[in-house]
Amino acid sequence: MSSESTGTTLEEAMARSLVLEELLGQEQAKEILKRTLSVGTVNSTTSSFAERTSKARFLPDDKHQVRDIGRGSCGSVFEIPGTTLAIKKGANTKAIWNDFNLTNHAYNSYLTWAGLLSDSFPGRRVPRVPGAQFFNGPDSTEFWQAVLKRFPKGDRNRAAAFHIDRILPVPQQTRMALVRQFYQDDVQTQHNVLRNQENKDCLIRIYLGSNNPSGQAYDDTATLRNFPLYLDQAKLIGIDINTYAEEMAIGLAILHWQAQIDAADTEFVIGSSTNTTFRTTYPNHEAHAPPTSTNDDFTQRETQMWMLDYDKCTKVDLNAKDPRPEVVNKYLVAVTGNDPYFPHPCLDVELWQKFRAAYLKSSKMIIRIKGLRAAVATFPGALIDQWEEWGKGDIEAAEFDPFARDGGGNDEDGGWGSDGLEGEITDSDSEEDEEEEEEEAEEEDDDHDHDEDGSEET
Repeated sequence: MSSESTGTTLEEAMARSLVLEELLGQEQAKEILKRTLSVGTVNSTTSSFAERTSKARFLPDDKHQVRDIGRGSCGSVFEIPGTTLAIKKGANTKAIWNDFNLTNHAYNSYLTWAGLLSDSFPGRRVPRVPGAQFFNGPDSTEFWQAVLKRFPKGDRNRAAAFHIDRILPVPQQTRMALVRQFYQDDVQTQHNVLRNQENKDCLIRIYLGSNNPSGQAYDDTATLRNFPLYLDQAKLIGIDINTYAEEMAIGLAILHWQAQIDAADTEFVIGSSTNTTFRTTYPNHEAHAPPTSTNDDFTQRETQMWMLDYDKCTKVDLNAKDPRPEVVNKYLVAVTGNDPYFPHPCLDVELWQKFRAAYLKSSKMIIRIKGLRAAVATFPGALIDQWEEWGKGDIEAAEFDPFARDGGGNDEDGGWGSDGLEGEITDSDSEEDEEEEEEEAEEEDDDHDHDEDGSEET
């Protein structure tokens, strides 16, 4: 028996066997991706993560050796096995402190609107936000003495850190289907990708604002961590891009008008979770015997979109004098300077219209119910107008042809901007609302100016 075969674990052998099987049909990979990447789908998994986490649940805290699951410009993220928590750690204390605070601004804003907006957008979910807790700076001696030895050897240095809700990776079958669909059609390449331990920590960045700039299949140097799923790729596998666009719009509206942050460099990713936003209740529970345990079942995970990373975000002041130019410009710079998560105004016009309508509708609800100044009601429309102007120039500069809209979304779901049915928003509705809001804002500003003049005279 060769050294290669003796060094191959049972899991690796099974993975290679499954790759060989999957090579027989890409259509099966498409079906797996379409099913497992549908928001709200509960997927069963027998991955090593589920097994490792389940075994670690009842170990003492000091036995949990944390493991690197992602590295970025702000810091690194480490899983705490047996829990639904991770630790984010970085050398820039100010950036980590900003991330901690604005993450919780976003988290609290998400909790405020998760139920209300879900009721107003049937079939849509508000993107989740991981909550942060337990910030510790590099001088937090008691904390670092307790946990530093649990980090990998190369990361045993004091820094700034906080605990954060863990965004679980997509299931094993999803990873395998991604590799089969988008990597080189070569058994060894696909085997190398799947046996790479880092690739088990797979979150998917969904890029609805750009097609894949390269038509080449990925080789085994391309990581599954933060895997970029471009618009044309999403259409190819047939996932419901309308749902993702509208949910993304709802999430952005919450960040803009409830959290009042610019969302600069914030990521929108597809991941999974063992729990839901609202705590679980059991219908008619008194009529049944209690279960043995309700601990998180890491083999059952729900596909969800998440909004994360707020270290580069800044807050805006909607109560400043004449804040519209500054706020709208700040938001425009953030949305157009980020990775292409949001639909592009001119790439897939129909998809953009769905995003546009959902953003304006949810923004209007938040601004009205939150009781913000009437003038603020004109800001979302102004942002959308400038975003569309930017899109025209961006298309001309890039000199590319829009990808024909086909195969994306659910043909049975017309969305809000289709036929003007009751409860839906059409383009004409949005334009009329914007005109009414501008008139109301002008009246309020006139009254405000009169009040100021009167106060100066007295």
